[in-house]
Amino acid sequence: MGNEMVSLGIDIGTTTTQVIFSKFIVNNINASFFIPKVEITDKVILHKSQIYFTPLTLEDTIDFKGVIKIVKDEFNRAGINKDSISTGAVIITGETARKDNAEIIAHELSDILGDFVVALAGPDLESILAGFGAGAYEISKNLKKRVVNFDVGGGTTNACLFNCGEREDCFALDLGGRLIKFNGLKKVVYISEKIKFIINNLSLNIKIGYTPEFNEIKKLTDEMAKMFVRLAGFDEISNYNNKLFIGHMNKGIKADYITFSGGVSEYVYDDKEVGNIEEVIKFGDIGPLLGYSIRKAFEGYTGKVIAPKEKIRATVIGAGNHSISVSGSTVIFDEEILPIKNVPIVEISSSYFESDNIQNMGASILSGISVYEGRPVAVAFTGPKNPSYSQIKIMADEIIKGFGSLDNEPIIVVVENDFSKALGQTIKNKLGAKKKVICIDGISTSNGDYIDIGKPVAGVIPVVVKTLIFKF
Repeated sequence: MGNEMVSLGIDIGTTTTQVIFSKFIVNNINASFFIPKVEITDKVILHKSQIYFTPLTLEDTIDFKGVIKIVKDEFNRAGINKDSISTGAVIITGETARKDNAEIIAHELSDILGDFVVALAGPDLESILAGFGAGAYEISKNLKKRVVNFDVGGGTTNACLFNCGEREDCFALDLGGRLIKFNGLKKVVYISEKIKFIINNLSLNIKIGYTPEFNEIKKLTDEMAKMFVRLAGFDEISNYNNKLFIGHMNKGIKADYITFSGGVSEYVYDDKEVGNIEEVIKFGDIGPLLGYSIRKAFEGYTGKVIAPKEKIRATVIGAGNHSISVSGSTVIFDEEILPIKNVPIVEISSSYFESDNIQNMGASILSGISVYEGRPVAVAFTGPKNPSYSQIKIMADEIIKGFGSLDNEPIIVVVENDFSKALGQTIKNKLGAKKKVICIDGISTSNGDYIDIGKPVAGVIPVVVKTLIFKF
């Protein structure tokens, strides 16, 4: 019988907001050996919320009171007390992440909901979470093929390509079903700046205040749908389409199979025709017709499009079930400084270990830490699989040297390989009571990430690695 942790996931998207409660089972999977290995062995969804329209007070402002009401209502429906939440993630996605008060909303929700419910953002992270939540990761692993999941929401599309269960690429684009909005009189009330160049290039008569012809809207969604065929690797992406990428482009790798999730995906997998303006604007946007156009665009690729495990709920399930990791059980930590949030990662190059040049690691740590001007920082590296005691002593000396400029902050070390206890104890022995030390392993991070470390739950340290839009 393992230990249980309850997780909360909240996805505040361009169009919809959802809440999910899950239960993790944490077990020692290496119980017969001297050194235990702790992992999450099972995940059970306890409660899925209904799908709400994201509350906005203005076009550029999220309605905080409206979001809080949704969350409180779902706590009541689930019959779960806030104090029972061990971990969780609030993720503000798509165009909603660009709202004027998005950062404030994320932080306030995190503060209200508990010490270890954290704010997540960043288009690449959204892509990964949606890919896991949709089940594309499992499909790729089971079939030993490349599977790309397109999570098509209201404002953006987030894509993650898995190869035999390993993430190979992730990217995001300004493609979604709510980039054009209509009022009850069928008139256009909003056109996203992101797609105006497509409308102009196609010479379409789509303008604010006008009721466009069905064929005009369909030409636009057909052009948007072609982009998905190109992104799956079945055609070449043109410079014309490159304007839609958010942050960076894709790697151009061809997928064996494609899955679609997000609100628009409900129409990709539906068999109904969308043939008039009334059907197009059912939800006040172009989502239904975009899904229909995507379905038609892939008709020539028989067997390539397969159904995901989850569609519209993929991202919230990813946020609730796949944003959390647990550190190895051989860790060192001073519990009184936990939980600790939003700690930037300073990644140390593997070259120091490959060339046995560990004694020069301290200068690199010092240089990386100096960027953050006195705030808590975590040093992260993979390290050798089986370091010798002399290597550990040198690492400890270099880490202490690198953290020398942070007089009042703890030493936080994140090691991917399994030797954090030996390293952490060596650091503590050298420092005595001068500094607090956290040394955890089994967690993979990179520069640009932030890390949250929670209080121990049943002897396990829960960890969230975050790629953030918001800067702290």
